[in-house]
Amino acid sequence: MKLATTPALGLAYFAYFAVLGIFVPYLPMFLDGRGFNSHDIGLLLAIVTTSRIIGPSLWAMVVERKGDPISVMRFGAVLASIGWLSSYVDVGYWPLVLGLGLFSLFWTAILPQLEVSAFHYLNNDSTVYGRVRSFGSVGYILVVMLGGLLLQHFGSEFLPWGATVFLALLLGTLFLLPSFTLKNTEGQQSIRFRTLFKHPVFLRFMAATFLMQISFAPFYGFFILYCRDLGYSGVTSGMMIALAVLAEIIAFFYAGKVLRRFSYRVLLTLCYGLTVIRWLMVAYLAQHWYWLAFSMLFHAASFALAHSCAMQFIQNFFAPAQRSRGQALYAGVVYGGGGAIGAYCAGVLWADGPGATLTFVSAAVAALAATLMAFSLPNNLGQQQKL
Repeated sequence: MKLATTPALGLAYFAYFAVLGIFVPYLPMFLDGRGFNSHDIGLLLAIVTTSRIIGPSLWAMVVERKGDPISVMRFGAVLASIGWLSSYVDVGYWPLVLGLGLFSLFWTAILPQLEVSAFHYLNNDSTVYGRVRSFGSVGYILVVMLGGLLLQHFGSEFLPWGATVFLALLLGTLFLLPSFTLKNTEGQQSIRFRTLFKHPVFLRFMAATFLMQISFAPFYGFFILYCRDLGYSGVTSGMMIALAVLAEIIAFFYAGKVLRRFSYRVLLTLCYGLTVIRWLMVAYLAQHWYWLAFSMLFHAASFALAHSCAMQFIQNFFAPAQRSRGQALYAGVVYGGGGAIGAYCAGVLWADGPGATLTFVSAAVAALAATLMAFSLPNNLGQQQKL
């Protein structure tokens, strides 16, 4: 690995998640400022998220044909930036849906390939991966805090130009990463993808992560609005999210050591179980700032450790030349399908605020179902359980 690769990789994660630090928590506030109701917001988030179902697999097929994930990431970043320009002009609901849909479709070309590239550059070292991946969390936490200040001083219209700054940084950073070709190691067998949907361990793993992503939809889609309705300022809301991401950063730093000590079944079950408690606390105790702050600490388990565990599962399950498609399948089904269904349901249940408690209780139910599914998994992904 070239000496310059690790800092460039960390900067790429930083810039990618910095964009999400504006897009994810503040987009609902931006849409609310444009005059859309909770049903409109939920529908838009669902439509935009749906592009994440087909996008990752589409780009994965391109990577498998070309064998060059770096070029695909660069191409996606350029076109995503063009799609983002639709947010600058208020021309109505459906033109914005179209523009953000295009942004999301091309945005899906980036993260799965970035994950594949990271494990390639880092020789599948999960400990180093966790530390490099934490740069993304740093980018997210800094921009979420900055976003709270910008929201308070400039209103929700800061979002278009704020995200553009980090889109430009990401695009520049991707050209610092050296290209490489994905190949299987000698004697390693590829998985036949048509058999995946008959593989019980893989299906249960995907079902658990799918349900968990559904449970996250109210947090991703309406948390800032929820805080506003409870009387918290934009800065306080940003600090709450920043606290969650700070816990995430610490968890990512130590994730490699934790993964070596416990099976993915134990970790996923624990992480998902804690998420049930987290959403119930947000539903019933969020009016007390100290309980809301405490619930944010659960993000260390419900996202960071759970994500690290899922990434390790994908890396172990798929052969090197197929990891791009494996990451794409995971991103499409879980983040795309689960995110779209969750966003739409959350938008309907939210009902412009009165349904907030019911929405987070429903999220806890989805997380409980994910916990039970994770508990049904085997302790280790042994060779006899692979295809």
